[in-house]
Amino acid sequence: MAKSEASVEELVAMIQRGELRLPEMQRRYVWKAPRVRDLLDSLYRGYPSGAILLWDTDENVPMQDFAISQATSPYSNAKLLLDGQQRLTSLSAVILGEPVEVRNRAKPIDLLFNLDHPEHLSVVTEVDEDPDDEEDLGQDEADSNEDELQSLFDRMTFVVSTKKLAALPNWVKVSEVFKTNEDAPFLQRAGIENFSDPRYTKYSQRLARLRGIRKYSYRMDVLERTLSYDEVTEIFVRVNSLGSKLRSSDLALAQITAKWRGSLTVFQEFEKKSKKAGFDVGLAIHLKNMVAFATGQSRFSTVGGLSAATLRAAWEECQRGMEFAINYLKSNTGIDSPALLSSPFIMVALAYFGHQRDYELTSAEAERLRYWSLTANAKGRYSRGSSETLLDQDLATLRDGGDVDALVDRLKTQVGRLDISPEEMAGRNQRSAIFKTMFLAFRDGQAKDWNSNLTISLDHSGAQHKLQFHHIFPKAVLTAAGRTTREADDIANLAFIGGKTNRKINATPPSIYLAKLRDDHGPAMFQAQCIPVDDDLIEIERYDRFLARRREQVAEQLNVFLGTEGRGRPEPRLDPHLRQLDDRVERIELDLRRLLVRDLDGTLDQLPGHIIQNVKDRVRSAERRNPTIAGGHQTLEGKLQYLDLRELQSTITSKTLWPRFEAVFGAKVVLDVRFDQLAELRNAVRHSRPLSDVTRKDGEAAVMWFRTVLDHAFTVGQSGLDNGG
Repeated sequence: MAKSEASVEELVAMIQRGELRLPEMQRRYVWKAPRVRDLLDSLYRGYPSGAILLWDTDENVPMQDFAISQATSPYSNAKLLLDGQQRLTSLSAVILGEPVEVRNRAKPIDLLFNLDHPEHLSVVTEVDEDPDDEEDLGQDEADSNEDELQSLFDRMTFVVSTKKLAALPNWVKVSEVFKTNEDAPFLQRAGIENFSDPRYTKYSQRLARLRGIRKYSYRMDVLERTLSYDEVTEIFVRVNSLGSKLRSSDLALAQITAKWRGSLTVFQEFEKKSKKAGFDVGLAIHLKNMVAFATGQSRFSTVGGLSAATLRAAWEECQRGMEFAINYLKSNTGIDSPALLSSPFIMVALAYFGHQRDYELTSAEAERLRYWSLTANAKGRYSRGSSETLLDQDLATLRDGGDVDALVDRLKTQVGRLDISPEEMAGRNQRSAIFKTMFLAFRDGQAKDWNSNLTISLDHSGAQHKLQFHHIFPKAVLTAAGRTTREADDIANLAFIGGKTNRKINATPPSIYLAKLRDDHGPAMFQAQCIPVDDDLIEIERYDRFLARRREQVAEQLNVFLGTEGRGRPEPRLDPHLRQLDDRVERIELDLRRLLVRDLDGTLDQLPGHIIQNVKDRVRSAERRNPTIAGGHQTLEGKLQYLDLRELQSTITSKTLWPRFEAVFGAKVVLDVRFDQLAELRNAVRHSRPLSDVTRKDGEAAVMWFRTVLDHAFTVGQSGLDNGG
């Protein structure tokens, strides 16, 4: 193996002239702008940047295009780039100022250079464990204030360009600096008018140092011409395996293309077809699907033993399977984007399931498969533990003739209960699988933006309508109250709205913006996203109670959306003591309604507006379902039966009615605690969730407290308002 050196500008020129090419075995260009920024920063500081591995060959080798444009070389032979593609493509794009193609989209890499950067490195690079293919659900607005962000940028040497920074005189576009050896335009823009300016020398030296990146010298290792394509493929796999530079799918692709020449183009065509259908999941998933169809398991380590004929046959069938998976997800589950998947491995399992059934399902089987797909997605079946091991378990189950119920049983073995509980949402953020399911359930319930009234969607165009996740209690408000970022990012504090609405709200407290929207437009838009809008819950001091209440409501809606696991089966037999407790809670709810009937003068008018609307909506819904009861809800007693426990709490503690009931219940803070204890006990019993000793004892104490208070109220014969008021 020969060794030599070449500067960055020489290597860039070789790419530009078409003298340096990419073999089919290479993966695509995947770097994002922050990684290019860090590469430039390293070269600017003279840090080591690895070596370049080439193969100088006359063999007719299948090629692929660089992510930047190249001329056609007049020479028949070419040097093939085996290691260094990401670095050299990035440098070429920045130095030449040309766009780079990433996932079939051409876009420039716009970086800015800080002429006034600190002398020493002051910002530590954050390592992104999986930087290439992750897709977020919605976007978050920048949470730091402008002063904090500017302070951070001032300590950096290179940044990804923004309009605001690009307008500042001390920030210059990196590609513009490389296009000329003249410093004057940049110095003049920075406000330097003559040589006596103390910044003149410093800035000039820094611009020269930036251009000096072109002279950075890479060591090149060049493989001999005598090596065969198979041998070079083996070297490529070994080099990248030892260095952990490529994922297993990239190494598998090298082995596959060595056996099946020209296959990369075939794979990429189907990848484009899937992207057109809305599922841009990357080539790795399609390769894993092919391996599953070829071997009945998903690990790429088996690729080396497969023949080209086996690979071709598996590819033909796995395309049909993937088409089934995509169509099923879109049509039967509502999952119309990979951003809504907790793991794309679900697609492989569905593809294999369809294949095993010859793509013929009964209606019952399709419905049961929907339940498994949504529940496995919500529980993060393939995003916890060893994902490949779990996928292989499911593939083996299907390979051995197992049905959907067998998949459900495996999921239950892994995660326990299959319903969503309020407790499992606590502390989760927007990367949680449950968050994706929240979007699916809310969209299914016709949740809309709070100003435009557009139904929430991932596909809206335009910055004002593009989906964002909104902090109901804004981060700035919570930070000012001493809350942490982790507390602010709890999924119970997140909702889905358009960008314009999110920016309009900005850092306004919910006690102001939420109350106004509720009063102007009614509570329905918030109910669609399970957002409590009670006055006493949207104050910053009540944040923890707001989260607890919303988790309850979200869990209930998610379970309805997923389809309860016990549907159509007899309810589990309750412990006699728990059944007795449930009956006592039911009696307390009935007596609370009796108390309201006695003291509200026969009308709903004094109830909070959003609760009045809830009652009216539920009455109309009940009468549509059963016309025989129409007109049977004219009395206040008939209407109050549609209030649940939490709405009874909100009614009694509302600003308007609390003075009427304060003498009955005493301190509001004590009443809230007792309602919380009662609700936690009720939810655990009625949803057959595990009941801790603490929850049981707190619930029993709440039952006894309510019983004592209510018995006294009815014995005295008044609600607590003196002088008959």
